Amino acid sequence: MIRLKESGMIFEFDDNNCYCIEKDPLVEKSNCASTSNNKGCECVSFINGYHCFIEAKSSAPRGRIGNVEDVRLDGKPLPHNWEIYDNYQHFLRDISKKFIDSFFILRSLVEGVHGEERYRDVMLKDKNIKYNAIRFILIINFPINISKMLDKQGLASLQEALKNEMRPFLNVWRIPDTSIKVVLPGDASKILNIPVIQE
Repeated sequence: MIRLKESGMIFEFDDNNCYCIEKDPLVEKSNCASTSNNKGCECVSFINGYHCFIEAKSSAPRGRIGNVEDVRLDGKPLPHNWEIYDNYQHFLRDISKKFIDSFFILRSLVEGVHGEERYRDVMLKDKNIKYNAIRFILIINFPINISKMLDKQGLASLQEALKNEMRPFLNVWRIPDTSIKVVLPGDASKILNIPVIQE
C-alpha cells in the first residue's frame, strides 16, 4: 500500500497503481517559481479506466484580488508590453503547469525515452495512455467551516477557469474538456473513486 499525505488529506493506493510523479528526478525542486523547470502534480494512478493526474491543495483563490491595470511603476502605468499576473491567474498557471509537465514526464517514461529501468519504475496497472481517458483532478481541502460555504457554482467557476487555462494543451492532444475536475475530498472519493480521506 502506498500512503501519501498532502494538504490535510491521506491517499492510499495499491503498490502497483501509483506513481509519485512529484518525486521523479525529472521534476526539479530548485527555483520552483520558474517556468523553465519541470513541475509535478502529487501522483498519477489508473482508476476506473482513467489515468488520473492528482493535485491536492488546502486553499484556492476565490477570484482576482485587485486590478492589474491599477499597478504603477514609479507612479506611472506599466509599459504596454509588460505582463503581470494577479493571484488567480498565478494559481491557475501553477496548477496547469503541474498537470501539463506531469503529462509529458509520464509520457516520456512509458514510451521508454529514459530507458527500460525508468519504464519499470512507473508503477501503474496500465501504462497505455489513451488521450480520451485522462483526468486532471484538483482536490481542494478547504477547512470544514469554509467548505460548507463553498457552493457548487464556486467550484464550477474554478473548474471552467482551469479548463480555459489548459485549453491550448487539451486541443493539441484532443483531450476532452471533461477531463478537468475540481472537487472537494468527499466528491473525489464518492464520484471519482479517488482513495482519499481528510485527516
